[in-house]
Amino acid sequence: MQIDQRRERIGHQGSAISRARQIALKALIVIGGAVTLVSAFVLSLVFVAIGLAFVLTVGGFLWWQTRELRRDMRARMQAARQPPPTGEVIEGEFVSREETPPR
Repeated sequence: MQIDQRRERIGHQGSAISRARQIALKALIVIGGAVTLVSAFVLSLVFVAIGLAFVLTVGGFLWWQTRELRRDMRARMQAARQPPPTGEVIEGEFVSREETPPR
C-alpha cells in the first residue's frame, strides 16, 4: 500500500456510487446467468428435435424397406399353420394292461 492511499476501515460501505455499481453489477450477473440458462435450454431442445427427426427418418426408412419381408413372413406363418383337427377329439390317459417281463 502506498502512503497517499486511504485505508478502508472494517465496515466501510464506500460511497453511494460504488454501492450502486455493485448492485448494477450483481443485477447484470443475475441477468447474464438467466440468459445463459435459457440459451442452454433452447439449444438442448434444438438438439433433441434434430435427434428425434433423425431417429424418425431412419426408423421410417427401415420400416418402408422391410415391408415386403414382413408381408412374406406373414404369408409363410399362415401357410405353416395346420388346419384344426376335424371330428371328435377325446382327451385322456392311456394305460397298458399288458405286463412287461421283469429283467
